[in-house]
Amino acid sequence: MMQITRAIASTFAVAVLSLPSLAGAQALPSVTEILDRHVTAIGGREAALAVSSIQQRGTLEMAAMGISAEVTMAAAKPNRSSMVMSIPGLGEIQQGFNGDIAWSNDPMSGPRLAEGEELAARKAASNFEEAFGIYDMEKFTSITVVEKTMFGGEDAYKLEFVRKVGPKVLTYYSVSTGLYIGSQTSIVSPMGTIDVNAVASNYKAFGNLKLPTRIEQSQAGQDVVITMSDVTFNEVKDDAFAVPAAVQALIKP
Repeated sequence: MMQITRAIASTFAVAVLSLPSLAGAQALPSVTEILDRHVTAIGGREAALAVSSIQQRGTLEMAAMGISAEVTMAAAKPNRSSMVMSIPGLGEIQQGFNGDIAWSNDPMSGPRLAEGEELAARKAASNFEEAFGIYDMEKFTSITVVEKTMFGGEDAYKLEFVRKVGPKVLTYYSVSTGLYIGSQTSIVSPMGTIDVNAVASNYKAFGNLKLPTRIEQSQAGQDVVITMSDVTFNEVKDDAFAVPAAVQALIKP
């Protein structure tokens, strides 16, 4: 409305500003409407809740560093997750959360346990159904629709998620398709708090669900592109979340 007002000749400004704000009168959809529309767009609530585990395989590219790696990500109800990234000439980078212990292991830093604020944030954000846009409202202080804005080159509804534990998250849903198209948040890491921006695109059907196959992520001055080529449901074994022996040695009795 403000941009339109600036373009109007000053002789009409007072008259225009005294009229009802027709451009701004259109109400934003509710949180429930936006989230339900996303769930419907990916295949529906019933199809999403029928999934007990998911495994995604693809590649991770960091062009500025000349890195191209194979990546496998797995998750299972209620809150377990793991990632293995294989980088030629360097080795495997692993991280996971088994519902109680969050850990990482890589050739540069060795095995490490997440503790304190980092562990609490990992636990709070680990609900399996959130991957499909289904949220346990009791874990949040508030979820609000902030505005209609531009994100990733298209009109989007911007939502703010404030957890009872962990950083807030801004998420964006396409006005035209209803699909989730990205987020902005921060994560607690050994290097401190890091801002993370992600853009999701190229949704494709896998079984009864539609998922993004391209994630463009920027964090700590690095741009990362993850491209998923294979997705399977309900086939992940428990050992995908097993804590490696090197990490187990760090666990206090």
